[in-house]
Amino acid sequence: MTSQYKKFTKLIAKWPIDNNKGERDLGKFIRDKVKTAFEGGNLKNLDSELCTRQLNSLNKIADNHYKNKYKRIHDSSATGLSSEECNLVLSSEVLQYLKEENKGFFKNIFKKD
Repeated sequence: MTSQYKKFTKLIAKWPIDNNKGERDLGKFIRDKVKTAFEGGNLKNLDSELCTRQLNSLNKIADNHYKNKYKRIHDSSATGLSSEECNLVLSSEVLQYLKEENKGFFKNIFKKD
């Protein structure tokens, strides 16, 4: 299992922690899960095949495998926004604003009169 741990630490190096994302930081989430999985006596309970599958999937995400495999042919998304505009809408500042103001995109649609 130490070889699995080494592979996960190499993967973690590809994901620097982004403090701007707060609770949404995937790198921090992966670090916490790896730490929990490889702590103390849990090593005997680890499924080697499952670890390998998860490691391969996370490596594909870290290497932008699917972004490179499926190139964008349109500048806009299904919402009509460009990729830059989508990133802005999903930024921490906008999400924090929506959380603080308790605003939602669909809040008034389901409101009964």
